[in-house]
Amino acid sequence: MAGWRALPVLDGATRALCDRVADRLEEEAEDLAETMTAGVFEDIPAYATIATAEERATVLMHSRDHVRAVVLAIRTWSLPAAEELRFVNARASLRAGQRMPLSAMLQSYRVGHRTVWERMVRVLAGLDNDLNAALALTTLTLSYTELISGALAEAYVEQQRGMLVQLDRDRRDLLEVLLLGTVDRQADVRQLASNFALVPGGDFLVVVLACLSAAAGPTGEVLSRAAETLRGQLSLGVAQPFVVVRHGEVVSIAPLGRARPAAIARLVRLAHADLNQNQAQPGARWAGGISTRCAGLGEVARGYQEARHARESATEDAGVRVLFEVRVSDYLLERADGTAVRMIPSAARRLLESRAPGDRILVETLLAYAAAELSIRVAADHLAVHPNTVSYRLQKLGRLLECNLSVFSEVVEVVTWARLIERSRRVDQRTVL
Repeated sequence: MAGWRALPVLDGATRALCDRVADRLEEEAEDLAETMTAGVFEDIPAYATIATAEERATVLMHSRDHVRAVVLAIRTWSLPAAEELRFVNARASLRAGQRMPLSAMLQSYRVGHRTVWERMVRVLAGLDNDLNAALALTTLTLSYTELISGALAEAYVEQQRGMLVQLDRDRRDLLEVLLLGTVDRQADVRQLASNFALVPGGDFLVVVLACLSAAAGPTGEVLSRAAETLRGQLSLGVAQPFVVVRHGEVVSIAPLGRARPAAIARLVRLAHADLNQNQAQPGARWAGGISTRCAGLGEVARGYQEARHARESATEDAGVRVLFEVRVSDYLLERADGTAVRMIPSAARRLLESRAPGDRILVETLLAYAAAELSIRVAADHLAVHPNTVSYRLQKLGRLLECNLSVFSEVVEVVTWARLIERSRRVDQRTVL
C-alpha cells in the first residue's frame, strides 16, 4: 500500500525541519502514547465500558506502535507498506472477536490522529513554525490515518466474515447433533447450544419452512434470504433466533422463554407472508410447519419430524400449519393409512364416494350437522333449508348406511368415514397431478 497517496515533494529545508519534528516525537513517544490512550478512553463510550487495567495496557501498547509508525513515516517520507500494518490487522481481528463496533475503532484512530497532529503543531511552534512543514506534516498524518483506517476496516470485516462462516458452521453442526437425539449425553454440545441461547432444559418449538411449488428447487441464495427473513421476524420475540438452512429447508429452534407459542406462530406466519409476497425466485411458494412443545433439547428430533409433517400437510391456502392449533381428531385423520379406508363398509364407501347430486346433498347435510355441533336448526340455517329437511335427509342417509344418526357415536363414526374418503380423494388428485 506504499504510495497509496502521493506525499508532497519536500525541499531540503522543509525536509530537515520535518526530521527535527520526528526527533521530538520520538523523544516524547511515551508521553504521546499515554495521551492518545487517555483520549481513547475519555472520548469513546465503547472503550469506557472496558476500561480495565489490562485493556488500558493493550491500548497503550497499540498507541506506542502508532507513534513509532508515524515517526518512521516522517523519517522515510512514505506511508507504511502492507507488511508494516500487521499490528493494525492484529488489533482489528482482536476487536472484531470482542464485538467492539467498527465505528468505535475508527473513532479511536481519529483521536490518535488528532493527538499526533496537536503535538506536531506544538513542536513546530517551538521551532521555526514553518508553514510548508506544517502543511506537509498535516498531509502526511491525514494520509497515514486514512491508510490505517482502511487497513483496519478491511481486516475487521474479514475477521467478521470468518466469524460468521464459523458461526453458521457451528449452527449446522449443532442442528445435526440435535436431530440425532443424543444431546443429553454430550457436555460439549450442551455448551455449544447454550452459546446460541438454547438452554438444554428449556422448552422449544421447531419450525420448518420449505418451497411448496417452485418449478425447480430453491437456490442457495433464495434459501439464505428465506433464513434471514425468518430470523428477522423471530428476532421480534426471540433474543437470539437459531435459524439454519438444511437440505432445501429453513429450520429454526425457537425457545419458549418470553415468547408464547402463539406469538412464535404469528411471527412465523409473518415471515411466510413476506416470502410469498417478495419472491426472489419466480414460481416459488412457501409452506411452513410448527411442532408441538419440545421439553428440552432432547425432544428437538421429535419436534423436527412433527414440523416436517405439518409443513408437508400444509396447503398453499393454509400457509403455515401449527400442530398445537390442530385438533387431535384432524391430526389422526391425516395420519390414517389405506387400511382405515378399507375398514369402511363397502356400501357406505360407494355412497360416500358417489358424485351423484342426490348422494352429495346427503353427505353435505351430515357434515353441516356435525359442524353445527349436532344442531339441526343451525345446520338448516347454514344450508338455507327448513329444519325438517335436515331431519329428513339425516334419516334417509341413516337408512342407506344402516346407522342411527340420532346417536352421537354413530354420527362420529360416519363423519369419520366421510372425512377419510375426502382426504383419500385429495391425495389421489395430488398423485395424478
